[in-house]
Order: sequence, then structure tokens, then C-alpha cells
Amino acid sequence: MDRPKRDEIYEVTIDDIGAEGSGIGRIGGEFVVFVPGTVPGDKVKAIIKKTKKNFAQSNLESIVSPSENRVEPECEYFSSCNGCKMQNINYSKQLEIKRKIVLDSFERIGGFSDIEIPGVLGSENIYFYRNKLEFSFSNDRWLTDKDMDSPIADKTFALGYHIPGFIDKILDIRKCYLQSDVSSRILNFTRVYFKERNTSIYSSKIHSGYLRFLVIRQSANTSDLMVNLITFSEEPELIREYSEGLKREVPEVSTIINAISTSRAQVANAETQNVVYGKGFIEEIIGKYKFKITPGSFFQTNSKQCEKLFEQIVKLGDFTNDEHLLDLYCGCGAISLYVSGLVKSVHGVELSRESIEMADTNASINGVTNCSFMAMDVKDYLAVLSSPETEIPEGKLINKFDTFILDPPRSGIHPKAAEYILKYKPKKIIYVSCNPATQARDLQLLSGKYSISSVQPVDMFPHTFHIENVVRLDLKIDYLV
Repeated sequence: MDRPKRDEIYEVTIDDIGAEGSGIGRIGGEFVVFVPGTVPGDKVKAIIKKTKKNFAQSNLESIVSPSENRVEPECEYFSSCNGCKMQNINYSKQLEIKRKIVLDSFERIGGFSDIEIPGVLGSENIYFYRNKLEFSFSNDRWLTDKDMDSPIADKTFALGYHIPGFIDKILDIRKCYLQSDVSSRILNFTRVYFKERNTSIYSSKIHSGYLRFLVIRQSANTSDLMVNLITFSEEPELIREYSEGLKREVPEVSTIINAISTSRAQVANAETQNVVYGKGFIEEIIGKYKFKITPGSFFQTNSKQCEKLFEQIVKLGDFTNDEHLLDLYCGCGAISLYVSGLVKSVHGVELSRESIEMADTNASINGVTNCSFMAMDVKDYLAVLSSPETEIPEGKLINKFDTFILDPPRSGIHPKAAEYILKYKPKKIIYVSCNPATQARDLQLLSGKYSISSVQPVDMFPHTFHIENVVRLDLKIDYLV
């Protein structure tokens, strides 16, 4: 058929959804068209905005008949925020979509054709499930359609989330369904407090201003609640007054931090952290283990679902008490400690020295004595490990690891790391990933010597397209020594 023309309207049925959240339909049963704001099963009218050789991009003109999978989003910012993109899709359908994301990645990127992908393990809580939220300050507020109709909308002060594609524009948020009602109270108190005092907001363009980020960390299994206000400079009296007011307004807060970041980079990291109130950290409990979480620590953001994820690692790992286990990209040692009682020993490696310090602390807190941790680039560590006679600065390498656990960042493992793993040939690998695309790519790199034994996706982030996936790899019989 001929390609559709710009501004023409077509009636299409949405039969799939893309990774960026747009529904996928076909004009004339052939030509692919992407329609944002739609749900699989919707019959819609779409107006064409841009055409390519094999597909067209469109806007939603109207819904002719809604899908049975369509639900009303809880959040008033759904159409603007771009965070919880699947909040208009019922949860069971979300899990089907996420399973397909894993399957498509394994087939298209990994080239695997006979892999069985089971159903996704759903989250007990689909709202208010995150233990950490980051909000940004801006003096350039994004106005929603509702705001545009308001004659008193203030564009000069915002505290909320970034609008995709606009570096400085922030959507001013009053209530977020990701963490808790308490965190929304903290958010709103903080906005009013500093706005009433005309407190300056940091701008990277002029490299000045005071307010940068508000980070809230809330334990799901203890009563701990941290507020971390990240600023460009120190204003002790202002912070003291803010702290006193916040404690009165939100007595649930257990610790308050003022972190200082002088970097131009608009990321919620800091060079120094001043404890204004409380102990300066929170504690979380996963299974029978307690974890200390400082302002800069990485920790799985869905505490309740984290235990379900770790149980899948245990199930797929089928560990024995004579195994020596290497936990790569170990973070603050959460997985290492969780499996420590099932194996002979665990050695964790992680680039971040702060994370390794926390891993050592967490091992001590829990009385775990068969775990050790090292701050080193994983690729460099594996280079040394693949030459077993070599000694590294922090001590001798263990003679032989039976099992590797890989839990890399979204970018996956370095190709050289895959080379070294293939050279070392552990009998078993448990690969945990938050990005099925890079995971599938890495599994293909390892497929020469390893076969995929089992797969289990786990939903850590309801209403988003993110999915955690656990894979067990076994060394092929031809390479067993």
C-alpha cells in the first residue's frame, strides 16, 4: 500500500506496544503506525504526523472503542510526567507486556530461538512501592494544560520531575504514587518552605543558586525515613530552621541530611554530607538480614519485591554449602549477604569504594564472617582472576570460584569482562539484569561455552517498562574440567 500522508486520519486497532510506550497498529493490515497514549486492544483514530519508509508516527485523534485492558490512571500527572507510562493499562496486561519485552530481546538481540520465558512475578504493591525518590528544583516550571488555564500559575519555582527532552524544565508535583503519602507531605512542605523565603535555585548555566535536589529514602520494613536536601552551598541557619519545621510538620522523619554538590552535572550526587538530625542513615530488612543505607548508597528501590528477586536467585542458583561464590557488581553486598548462609564463601567486587565500605559494615551488622569485599573495576578484577597466579594489592585471590553472580548496571558487562569469564569458566553463572536488551547481548557473548538453563523475570517497577530478569547459565559439558 502507499505510505500514509501527513495530517491524514486513519482508524487502526492497537495490537502491541513499543518500548517507549506508544501503541502499535497497522494501516491496511501492513503499514506500522505508532500512536502514543493508546493501549493494546484500543480501536482509535490516529492523525499522521511523520512518515518513514517502514512506519509512521501519529497523534491520537480519538478513541473509537477502548480496550478491555484500559484503566483510569490514578495519578493526575500521568499525561505529563512520562514516568509511569503503563498506568493506563491493567496490571495483568502489564506483566504480559514485560514478558514479551524479555522474549523479544532474547530472540532479536540474543539470537536465541528456543528459550522458554515464564510469566513475570508480579509486585504485591503496584503503588507506593519505591524506597527512594529524587525530586529536582527548578526556576523554570513546566505548565500542564490545567496550569495554563490558571491565571495564578507560577513559572518561577518548581519541585518535581524532569520533563523528557527539556533539561531545565521541571513538572511541579504535589502527589506522587511511587513512594508514600508521607513523602508527598515532605515534598509539599519543602516547596512551600523555600518558596516563601524566595530561596534561590541552582542553575548550571550560571553555576550559582542554592537548592538542587530533594531525595527521600523510606524503609519498607522499619520506621526509618531519611530526607536529604542537596544544595550548592552551606547555609547552616537556613537548614537548621528547615529541619526544625520539617520535624514539626512530618514527625515520621528519622534523619535529615544536607548534602553539598558543587558540580555542574545535574545529578543527585554530593561531595559532602552534613547530618542535621538523626543518625544519618536508615536501615532496611530483607529476609533475615539488616542493611545500613547511607545517602549515597545503592540499594534496590522496591524493598518488598527485592526479597522475591533474591529468592529467585537462590532458587535458580541451587547453591550448596561447599561452593565458593564470586558476586560481581556487588553494590553494598545485599545479594552476597542474602546467599552467604547457603555457600562456603562469597567474595564481592564493586568499583564504588563507598559501596564496599557499606558492604563490610552490613556483613559486620549481620555477623556474617564468610563474605569479603573489594573495591575494584570488575573488568580489571576479572583480568587478574583469569591469571590465577597473580596477586592483587588487597590480598590473594581465592583458588577457584565455582559460581559467578553478575548484577551489572543497565549498560551490561564490558566485552572484555565476557572474555575473561569465558577464560575462567566458572561452572555456573547467575546473571541478574534490569535491562533485558543488554543482558541478551551479553548472553550471546557467553553462549559459546554456556547454555541457558532457566529464566525468571521479576517486576520491580510496576507501571513502567522496566523489568528485572534472572538467568542461570551452565558451563557446557565440553568445557567441564
